[in-house]
Amino acid sequence: MIILGINDTHDASACLIENGKLLIAVQEERFRRVKQIGSFPKESIKNIFKYTGYSSKDIDKVAVATKLLNGSLLYNSVADFKIEDWKKLQEVYFYNLIYKKKKINFRKLFKSFKPSVKLGYPINNKIIFDTNTASKHQTLLDIQKFRKKNISKFLKINENKIQFYDHHQCHGMYGYFVFSKHIKKSKKVMIVTLDGGGDNRCNSISLVDNLNLKKFPSKSKSLVGRIYESITLLLGMNPAKHTYKLMGLAPYASEYHKSGPRKIFLDSFKVKGLNFFKSKDMKDYYTFYKKKLNVFRFDGIAGGVQDFVEIILSNWFKNISKKFNTKNFVFSGGVANNVKANKILIEKKFIDKLYIPPGPGDESISIGAAYASLVEKFGFKKSTKIADIPDNAYWGVPIDQKDFLKFKKHPIIKKNYKAIKDKKFKLTSHHLSKGEIIFFCKGRMEFGQRALGHRSILCDPSNVQSVYRINSAIKKRDFWMPFTPSILANYKNRYFKNPKKNNCNFMTMSFDTTDLGRKHLKAAIHPYDNTVRPQLVTKKTCKDYFTLINEFKKRTGIGALLNTSLNVHDKPIICQPTDLIKELIVNKNTSANFIYVEDTLFVKKRYRY
Repeated sequence: MIILGINDTHDASACLIENGKLLIAVQEERFRRVKQIGSFPKESIKNIFKYTGYSSKDIDKVAVATKLLNGSLLYNSVADFKIEDWKKLQEVYFYNLIYKKKKINFRKLFKSFKPSVKLGYPINNKIIFDTNTASKHQTLLDIQKFRKKNISKFLKINENKIQFYDHHQCHGMYGYFVFSKHIKKSKKVMIVTLDGGGDNRCNSISLVDNLNLKKFPSKSKSLVGRIYESITLLLGMNPAKHTYKLMGLAPYASEYHKSGPRKIFLDSFKVKGLNFFKSKDMKDYYTFYKKKLNVFRFDGIAGGVQDFVEIILSNWFKNISKKFNTKNFVFSGGVANNVKANKILIEKKFIDKLYIPPGPGDESISIGAAYASLVEKFGFKKSTKIADIPDNAYWGVPIDQKDFLKFKKHPIIKKNYKAIKDKKFKLTSHHLSKGEIIFFCKGRMEFGQRALGHRSILCDPSNVQSVYRINSAIKKRDFWMPFTPSILANYKNRYFKNPKKNNCNFMTMSFDTTDLGRKHLKAAIHPYDNTVRPQLVTKKTCKDYFTLINEFKKRTGIGALLNTSLNVHDKPIICQPTDLIKELIVNKNTSANFIYVEDTLFVKKRYRY
């Protein structure tokens, strides 16, 4: 059975599974070059068919994540809204709606807004640009019909083959099936999801017991994700793109400065048992906190809201563990991206195993929808037995050899670079050991937000000067944001503390470092609290990347590399080699002395050895 999975909201994506095996999963942003782009993922589907050799005629089922979407999501608002748009949404639209009981026309409020690029759906004059709060249920159903009709038209298949699945069901199925072959079938495991919202829910819990799945209805909404987004906006950052900056800033706050904000958050929102309760005077998540927090410092607010998230999650997971008598959890949804909170959870006595998949946000619900469809067809037990998702996250398209040839023949490359074959990474590891920064592009593309050594910028993790060079010349990251390391698996105990041996292959967990870790990884850990968000690399999961790090280790004694995503600020991770030329090499502010593509190291001719 061949199932095409689709996510057509923000962070659009698509995947293909055959008889339970994930063949490919890709994100639309990589092909369209617009970060977090939404709408129907046409280019993703085209690339899936190109890679697999299948066509729409071979598809048995199309599984679409999220049953009901509002019009603003189809207009790519999440990707295209700027900070001033988000502020207008809160301070004009929702403020009048909630506090003044006055409805503002959404389209008129954002009359100048239009998608920055042509989208996958033909939305012009066919879809109302509006929010969930303003959209009637029938409008949302009409949008679903519009989605189904256009998917059917593009794929040239009968609409009967297209099925929509609940947003949180998709989060849960994705998280579980990524790890299903590693979870002992005799053990109970809870599937927990939490995000900013989808299909009128923000959270869900399900129990897997002896390969039987039981879902438990949500009686209340956890507003943790929405509150975190609101505070991101209050601190002048984009709530759809920069919540991670809030997390990075939080450790700098002293107890003195964060205690006040933390109390405000905890007084306004609580967890009791499996349910959540907000204070009666909390009408929204923005204006309410804007008034309450106006006397506190920015770092104290960041630290306070991070503490709040960690406390709420700890209490919720503890209550779930107690009620269902289990210490094993799968955690998915946007809030699962909070690696600081994940660290607190795995340190608790009531948790033994915490499984967090790569890209736990909405980018992965296309995969969840495909596996939800599999379960619908074969049942949960059989689906668990036949499900097969690779243990790495290299699920995307490989380097296109025609594109690689264009790269090599491009005038800029031919004029400025010398091409040297380096299949065994001897020369590449040499330059890394000398403190050089290397753009690395090889093999199948990673899925999710994290670069895992196939589309990465690499350097010596002990060299702090490299951080300054990467930030000033390429990434333009905020000074407080940490980089991350890729670590050889046999060095994990030397560099960080993970006594429960939780999976840390995807940079979705953080840990305390050892003395040696702080020495060898000082450029790739959080500069204030010395925590690390590692990717463990084995020969089995990524043979070539393992070989490169191992060669670097032979020269330096360090079993790791600093690894950050191969992209410039606010652009998606590179997909193909020619993207490097368009977005990094032609950039006058970007310095690229070394570029590794497939099996070749391109060295700048003017570079002095």
